[in-house]
Amino acid sequence: MKTLTLACARLTLATTFLLAAPVKALDFTPTETWRALEGVRIPVLMFSDPTGKIRYQPPGNWNFSGSGPTLALYPPNGNGAFMKVMVLAHAPGLPEITTISSEDLTKWSRNYLAADAQDVKLLIENPSPFLLNGKPSREFVFEYVTGGQRFQTSVAVLDWNEREHLAVVITALGGDFKAVHDTGTSSLFSWSLRKTETAPATPAPEIAAATPAPPAPTPIKAVGR
Repeated sequence: MKTLTLACARLTLATTFLLAAPVKALDFTPTETWRALEGVRIPVLMFSDPTGKIRYQPPGNWNFSGSGPTLALYPPNGNGAFMKVMVLAHAPGLPEITTISSEDLTKWSRNYLAADAQDVKLLIENPSPFLLNGKPSREFVFEYVTGGQRFQTSVAVLDWNEREHLAVVITALGGDFKAVHDTGTSSLFSWSLRKTETAPATPAPEIAAATPAPPAPTPIKAVGR
């Protein structure tokens, strides 16, 4: 395998190692809330981000679990299908995802395929199948054989902020992939970031300069004769 560029090599390290220095980051530990639609209660997940709160509606009837940098979702009767959204922390200064070559991102994306994947084929590159917080994504869809069965996996990545990428990985059997992928990807359009508004600092009241009190009127005295 050819040596990856420095940018892609640093991105590869981010898939395994988080920054050693403690930093505030997007946290996928979910708080479950609800919204009503025609009398039906629909689950909505809330996540903490340093800039505010993220609201996300997972696909209906999908199971989910989340903690720290990873949110995992599983369709019912999915036969091993899953969708994962992951925070990849990195040092600032990494080139934007849109500037990294397709060849390098393809090699990086293969890290998310099964370890014993065989007969791997890149089926398609999608320039931006979804936006999160207005940030474009890049997606690579692979087909391969593992455990004697043919699977497909899509790997999408985007810049979340100057210290974090987000990766979205969707895997399913070849015959189930389109339905699982389309449902999972469609759910990302419900993603919204509600930024915390910082109240402007209240200026300290101005203290009026002390002014001497006007002299009291001189009492009128009777003039003695």
